[in-house]
Amino acid sequence: MASNANAGGGENAYVLLTLDYVPNMLEKRGPYREEHINGAKKAFEEGKCAMAGALTDPVDTGVFVFKNVDKEYVENFVRNDAYYKAGLVPKYTIRPWMVVVGN
Repeated sequence: MASNANAGGGENAYVLLTLDYVPNMLEKRGPYREEHINGAKKAFEEGKCAMAGALTDPVDTGVFVFKNVDKEYVENFVRNDAYYKAGLVPKYTIRPWMVVVGN
């Protein structure tokens, strides 16, 4: 479990995952979308993912907010993600997020 890096003194520690998508993602994601969404829902139901979705206009990045997990958990999540396995995510970043307002 991640240590509490929340400077606001809250009990949760967060990790931000951003997935960079290939060009024309909306046209390419179809065969993989259900598996991708199901993976996110599973992490949410387990209490590991607080929220997830795509940035729009354009749809070029996916954003996941993980809660109380370590970097290895997020690395494993990416390696098993349908979009990543299909080559639709050429680059991603995993960074601790110091939340100072909210929890």
